[in-house]
Amino acid sequence: MDDDLYFLENPYLVRRRMQRKRRKYWVSPILIKRRILGEFHHLHEELKRNGEKFCDYYRMNMETFQYTLMAIQPSITKWSNFREVIPPEERLALTLRYLATGCSFKTLGYSFRISDVTVGRIVKETCEAIWDNLHVLHIPFPKEDEVEPIVQGFWNKWKFPNCVGCIDGKHVRIKNPRHSGSMFRNYKQFFSIVLQAVAGPDYRFLAIHVGAYGKESDGGVFSHSSLSQKLEQGALGVGRLSALPGTNIKVPYVLLGDEGYPLKTYLMRPFPMSKLGQSQTIFNKRLSKARQVVECAFGIMSSKWRLLQTSIEIEEPGDVDNIVKCICLLHNIIIEKEGEEPVASFTCQQTQSRNRYSSLGENRSVNAAYSIREQFMTFFCAEEVND
Repeated sequence: MDDDLYFLENPYLVRRRMQRKRRKYWVSPILIKRRILGEFHHLHEELKRNGEKFCDYYRMNMETFQYTLMAIQPSITKWSNFREVIPPEERLALTLRYLATGCSFKTLGYSFRISDVTVGRIVKETCEAIWDNLHVLHIPFPKEDEVEPIVQGFWNKWKFPNCVGCIDGKHVRIKNPRHSGSMFRNYKQFFSIVLQAVAGPDYRFLAIHVGAYGKESDGGVFSHSSLSQKLEQGALGVGRLSALPGTNIKVPYVLLGDEGYPLKTYLMRPFPMSKLGQSQTIFNKRLSKARQVVECAFGIMSSKWRLLQTSIEIEEPGDVDNIVKCICLLHNIIIEKEGEEPVASFTCQQTQSRNRYSSLGENRSVNAAYSIREQFMTFFCAEEVND
């Protein structure tokens, strides 16, 4: 049979022949001009001469940028004998712009004159490097001797005594992973992973847990997290008895959560809305005011890193987890290096729990938790009278 006729009659071989067509360019002409027209090369040096514009563009000041760069530079430096490599400073700049804008890899690729595949790889590697090199310094789980300043901070700033942190969850929109069914579909009917965080009195995150399925409730995420296990073992000083200010009444150090969390001896939640008297209302208001810390932390972070306001278009949930962890870490670094953000300029994100956690059928520890909450309530009511 004639070879040409054979190929015409065999679609598979025709496709193979077409797939073997040579590439037109080794590097696209658009990408070749990266050093001349790429966003980093014609803008970065100018921004360094204007601190305010630099901070607006990268969401951090020059000192914080350099601190982050020096920490991760060995991890993201590349070598090649065949083509020009992208330097660490440009890799960090590109990653920060992705986190700050939420633009697609393709859009950023055109701006920076880098292929969208390379943009995705750079973002993944840089976020991992930031987490690996800096999380021990800036999101360390507080040690026992570091708890007291946190407790004092909550009392001085938020008027809630014996508090070691406020806990809440945030849904992060994602593209539905393949073969995942409805695991990531949440009660608002979009696909998400859950970021659960404990915030301190200055809006920094004390602990985070990222990656739970969107369909899980706050209480469910908490009960399956390593944080819950640590708290059961007395982490964060919970369970340590300390007198309420100006009294001899001793109650344990506690976390504060909303109605989506279980009531425990180390975790206070509001009284049910159906059973509110004046005293319960006073307690709920005081708890709600203190809980603004974690809501405002989410609001500050989402306003600064607008990727969290979009649907993250990345296939692998594990890669999304790393990006979200990196954003939480950058949030802490910026607060520590540059000071607290003016909260009035951000929107505190009121989170809404899908399920109210029921404590029916639990053991005697729930009765102890009820008693502790009553003691806090009595203390707050006495303060109202004295004021």
